Parts: sequence; structure tokens; C-alpha cells
Amino acid sequence: MTHCFSKADQLKLEHWKQKLCYYLDTKALLEKWIFVHVAGVLFAKKPGELIIMKKDMFGLNAPACQEVTASFCRSWDLEHLLLSDNGHSLKIILFRAAAVDRQIAAASKNILHCVLKYPFGLDSTAFLAEVASRWHASGSIPHEIGIALGYPLKDVWGFMGISTDSCSGSCGWKIFGDPEPSMRKKRRYEKARVLASEYIQAA
Repeated sequence: MTHCFSKADQLKLEHWKQKLCYYLDTKALLEKWIFVHVAGVLFAKKPGELIIMKKDMFGLNAPACQEVTASFCRSWDLEHLLLSDNGHSLKIILFRAAAVDRQIAAASKNILHCVLKYPFGLDSTAFLAEVASRWHASGSIPHEIGIALGYPLKDVWGFMGISTDSCSGSCGWKIFGDPEPSMRKKRRYEKARVLASEYIQAA
């Protein structure tokens, strides 16, 4: 199974697996759950992944869930930010800052700043903090979070009704315009998740 991973990833996998041996079963279960859900970020160049943790997940309270998330991110060199806590679940984004920065840089400045009114000079931290603030204020997830989740920008703008592209399908998110780039990304992300699931099952 490990031949499917790069040498660098194999080394991280081994260190991570050893670390879990010292964990309580509940915390190890949560880290394994996170591992599968963010596999696209770990192994398929997905900038970020939004995970939703129900309160008392695997018997862990909210502070413990956040502690485990932080530990996981340290093992895999990821950043994380709590975007929403509605009393029933935690919405946390795990991400690679440099990859999200590239997505922001590629986004239309006219749309991002003039239409959506995001401030200039954004990096990943400032952008996601603004997303969290808007989520808290409105009570609903800002759709522009798709920028950080690695969705094609044409699909993000199309879903928000900003572009003139028509909907051409769905692959876990709605596709607008040419479907092929979206499908390629979806296949890459899904392959990583299957690989992660198989690794956990074989461990």
C-alpha cells in the first residue's frame, strides 16, 4: 500500500502511525477520521478541506476535538481555523496556507474586492478570518469559501451567480462551463480519499 505514497509522505505516515500508538483509542479514532476526510489536502494538492465535527464525536467534547485537530495538523504541517461553532457542531477548515494564497491570487480581483467586498492585501489567514466573520454574521456559509477548498474558480463564481456560465453538471459541487477541469480535480481528490481509506483499513 505505501508504494502509492511518495517517500516524504511515507515518512510522515510512519511518524503519524507511531504517534497514534500513544493516544487513547478515542483520540486515535478522531485523527484517523480527519486523515480520511482531508486526504485531498494531504495527497492531491487540494488547498483546504472543511470538516464538520459533531459535538461529543467519538465521546470527545469540543475542546478535546479541537486539541486533536491541532495535533493532527502539527503532524502533517497543516494550518487550521475554527470557522463556526453553532453549539451542535464545529466547522473547521484544515489547509495549506501557500496553496490557499495561490488560489486567492488567481481569483478575479474585480469579483473578490469590488463585488464581494473583501479587503485588499488578503492572505489565507485574513481571507478565512473574513469568511468566519461573515459566516457568524449571516448564519450561513459564505460560498466563496470554495476558493480555499480548491474548487475551480469558474464553478465558485457560477454557483454564486456572478458569471454567465450555465450549469453543466455536478461532481460533489455544481459545475459551470467546461466540465472537464472540474471532473479532473474531483477524480484526483477522490483518489486520494480512497487511498487514505485503504491505508486506515490496512493499518
